[in-house]
Amino acid sequence: MGHSSPQRPRGANNQWGSIFPKPVSWRKGHLRVASRRTDRRNRKRAGLALALGCAISLSGSLSAQQASDQALRQELQLLGEAATTLEHALPGFTCQEKALSQKLRGKKVLQGTQFVATLRAQRTANGSLDESISITSVNGQPFTNGHFHMPLFVRGGFDQMMRYFAPQQQACYRYSLAPGRVNFQSIPGADPLICKDSGGTGFALLDAKGNAIRIERHVDPEMARSRQAATYAADDIAPIELNGQTYRLARHLYAEVPQGNDTYAFTADYTDCRLFTATITISPATSSAPPE
Repeated sequence: MGHSSPQRPRGANNQWGSIFPKPVSWRKGHLRVASRRTDRRNRKRAGLALALGCAISLSGSLSAQQASDQALRQELQLLGEAATTLEHALPGFTCQEKALSQKLRGKKVLQGTQFVATLRAQRTANGSLDESISITSVNGQPFTNGHFHMPLFVRGGFDQMMRYFAPQQQACYRYSLAPGRVNFQSIPGADPLICKDSGGTGFALLDAKGNAIRIERHVDPEMARSRQAATYAADDIAPIELNGQTYRLARHLYAEVPQGNDTYAFTADYTDCRLFTATITISPATSSAPPE
């Protein structure tokens, strides 16, 4: 069925006003103006709603970003306090160390040495933590004296890994927070006198309270060679009580250094960590009678 325009009723004298309730008028000009005004009002309302929507969306984005920044600051403060404690307040301690040192080419082991040792960590006069080991067995055999070959030996896992979050080092890195994780990357051109690991990237995995439970880091190979550092290292961390205070120390360490076609790898597990105490034996004083 086709569409036809409405016909005027007979006797309407060319006017439709008596047919439709006022104030509607069918005069074309009036209807056209009324329609334009209505459209303008609708557009204004739509524009206002759109502007309000954008403002609400922008405000929500800013609030989310502010909350994220605040959460990152709080996490860095917590990790910074832990790093400061290890650097300045960690007392001397001893652990049992079981380690494997290897030279690898692909999956093939070219050299390998296992050893068990007693590790001692003590504060030096300048406040740094010095690690030393007393080896008790090598490749399953008791070790007393002599020498043996070890492809790679790594130390410093107890206090060095947390330094990426030390307050004085935080200006050297860019940090980002993800659920259960903090990523870090060294800032190019940072002050080398302050920033110790240029070209370093890594992350820390966190427990529910925000404590670091694992730290992994990669270091630029050139920087690693100049500072005799492992190119890649990973620390698994656990709480250890020493002298009534809880410290977060390494329980497992893995490090590797590539060299040509080979990779030198070092793996260590630390158990039975306890406060280091030195035993001093004082002999009773003796005296001899003067000769007569």
